[in-house]
Amino acid sequence: MFTGIISHIGEIKSIAHPADWEISIELKNNDTSSFSVKEQKLIIGASICCSGICLTLKKISNNILFFDISNETASKTNFLDWKIGSILNIEKSLKVGDEIGGHFVYGHVDTTASIKSIQQIEGSYKISFFMDSDHFKFIASKGSVTIDGVSLTVNEVDLNTFSVNIIPFTWSNTNFKNYVVNTNVNIEIDVLARYLNRLNEVK
Repeated sequence: MFTGIISHIGEIKSIAHPADWEISIELKNNDTSSFSVKEQKLIIGASICCSGICLTLKKISNNILFFDISNETASKTNFLDWKIGSILNIEKSLKVGDEIGGHFVYGHVDTTASIKSIQQIEGSYKISFFMDSDHFKFIASKGSVTIDGVSLTVNEVDLNTFSVNIIPFTWSNTNFKNYVVNTNVNIEIDVLARYLNRLNEVK
């Protein structure tokens, strides 16, 4: 489980497709200052959220982390848009007693959305997303949504689009600063909205 508060960024160093996919990611601090992966206390088998996708760490070499990605994950996320050099948002899984600064995030991507517009408003950015109608019913104004692993509050909802506001700190310390119109992003619906919808279905 995660909170959607990004602690590091990662740069994709390799992508291979022997059976399932294998990727390697160089882990960095958001501010690009140097550090040791050992200090992060990462262990083989740990769950790491990579731009919203919960992946299992299978190998570590210096500051480079290795993961497998199944064809199922590739088909349900924006993974096929990733390239060598792509920047990802990275978060380690929660430990009991950790502060929950965002909301409960599971790393189970529900769908993808495409960026419709990016508008700078003083130092912040308003980003609008287009999403398929099957999942749009879970999006509510002032509700929570996870975009590329980042916990955000929905501002406005209009037909099949919704918008969020990105403050300067989040813009500078995530992959959001690389967004352009038509970028596809990973979306995880707030688990509370999911369960409320299910309760309505079984009444």
